[in-house]
Amino acid sequence: MKKLYMAQPNSQYGNSVYFPYAAGSLVAYAFEDEQIKSEYEFCGFFYKRQNISNVVETMDNPFLVGFSCYVWNYEYNKSLAKAIKEKFPQCITVFGGHQINAGSDICGSGYVDYILLGEGEESFRLLLLYLCGKIELEEIPNILYSQNGEIKKTKSETVCIPQRVSPYLKGWFDSLVEDEELEFSSILETNRGCPNKCAFCDWGNIKSRVRMYDIETVYAEIDWMAEHKIEYCYCADANFGLFPRDEKIIDYLIKRHAETGYPQKFQATYSKNNPETVFRINKRLNEAGMCKGATLSFQSMSQDVLDNIYRKNMPLTKFHELMRMYNRNGISAYSEIILGLPGETYESFRDGIEQLLEYGQHMSINFFNCELLTNSIMNDPEYISRYNIRSVIAEQHQYHVIPDKNSIKEFSRMVVGTSSLPEEKWIDCNVISSVVRAFHNLGLLQCFAIYLYYEKNVRYTEFYEKLIDFAKKNPQTVCGRAILFLYGKYRQILGGDGSFTCSDPDYGELIWPLDEGTFLMVAKDYFTFYEEIIPFISGFFDDKSVMAELMDYQKAIVKNPYSETVELSFKHDWSRYFSDIYQNAYTGLRDGDCYMRINASAIPHSLPDFAREIVWFGRRGGQNIIKDIEYIKK
Repeated sequence: MKKLYMAQPNSQYGNSVYFPYAAGSLVAYAFEDEQIKSEYEFCGFFYKRQNISNVVETMDNPFLVGFSCYVWNYEYNKSLAKAIKEKFPQCITVFGGHQINAGSDICGSGYVDYILLGEGEESFRLLLLYLCGKIELEEIPNILYSQNGEIKKTKSETVCIPQRVSPYLKGWFDSLVEDEELEFSSILETNRGCPNKCAFCDWGNIKSRVRMYDIETVYAEIDWMAEHKIEYCYCADANFGLFPRDEKIIDYLIKRHAETGYPQKFQATYSKNNPETVFRINKRLNEAGMCKGATLSFQSMSQDVLDNIYRKNMPLTKFHELMRMYNRNGISAYSEIILGLPGETYESFRDGIEQLLEYGQHMSINFFNCELLTNSIMNDPEYISRYNIRSVIAEQHQYHVIPDKNSIKEFSRMVVGTSSLPEEKWIDCNVISSVVRAFHNLGLLQCFAIYLYYEKNVRYTEFYEKLIDFAKKNPQTVCGRAILFLYGKYRQILGGDGSFTCSDPDYGELIWPLDEGTFLMVAKDYFTFYEEIIPFISGFFDDKSVMAELMDYQKAIVKNPYSETVELSFKHDWSRYFSDIYQNAYTGLRDGDCYMRINASAIPHSLPDFAREIVWFGRRGGQNIIKDIEYIKK
């Protein structure tokens, strides 16, 4: 029997790791073929980033090793393939996945024998048949291989598998759950394909129709997850909520959760075209305690940019209405913006942030730097030339993981400039986005920014631009050190020697994105920060008694490592004031003596515990603001 192994290494999040779903899907599909069953023995998955020498030592005369590749494991996979070839020269290595195309650096490398392009199930099955003499190589579509020093390619063909085979239901992951002490997170795929053609995304260049998978199989996979106590389920659909049956899938998921307690949480990339359906889905998930937050993505607020990336956004009036609905129902909702898209300027990027804040997205705007993904339209040389896209190679990190200093480094190609965005303005965009995340979404100065917007006509981004200026002029302050730290990090990235992450041993071993790292830097010196920020805040207030009250309220409601339950008396009802605004229902600040208890009893005081449980676990949807506020009669 020919021994077959599959590699899809992933980072470990605490004690949790994802099942090697892509590799498992290829194996499950291939081994439905009786000829393959008679010729091959499957010997195991490599799904953790372990020491490469140790991995190779566990292999027993491998005939073939398949590698599923993306940005987070590509370099590791290449190093593992080289090591396998050194010890087992006759072993056949096969690479595929989103990170692979006809121009990949593994072509002709000598340590990769076959490259699968596009969706892999059928090509992988046929390749296994070819390698045991059942068919000819020319019968296999979408394969690259080397022959006499020349790279050859078989016929190009869109391949849709006749029937998806579930690796869960066929038992391919059973032994992992039984043998490992780790907690596994699952991938749920209910359909495949995407109707959109966004230039930045590698879904958009696949050009495949959306194919629905059998709903009874989807239900059975949910049963499997419930029975095996899988805590976290991530839906791999490109647009969950696009189809009416998606609500039935959610109903079944909630039913199994109610019966078994599992899966505990569900997250998806939601459709932007069916916002009412997506709201209903998240409302049900939220009521069941399973919601990880709803996506209300824009990528950019500039019409020029949207035209350049072949994307449409929902109308802002609809977004405003949805934010009201989500906030009134206590459902976390977050928006996503990509920095560095062609056509964006600093001014359009800043104004886009302003629009989101003005329309009620106070709790979670996630900013992502544009990455040139291998199979995206944006990575096409003609597209790059058209918009004068400049990029740097930056070390790639997954957030909220414990770094392995001995592990193979991964890299990403990050856009740092376009014809409309010089590199220095790219830095400015990054700084203001990180400042808005740290000081507004995570709460540090959110109350002041909102109050000044409604009562003094100070634009949100004007407030935060002035905060950046204050930091530059006062570098010795907590705020100054934090914001200048951001400038330093982004300049390092431009120089080709930087990272979009940071760490702080006081908060444990985890790696943090720069916005969360900035918040944690300030939170460590929480009370000093507010003392030092008074000169900045004072410039906006004539009535210092109102400022003092708002300062007391602001300090009390942001979760921080030193949070204590407090009872405060005010001459204005700050809690209702902000609650109305969060629901996009501004009613003005009400006068009158007001006593309230702000309950912080559940907030951990240990710095690592606080960072993990409050900042990481609660990073989406306003979880960093204390909502347990009780009015007291005096």
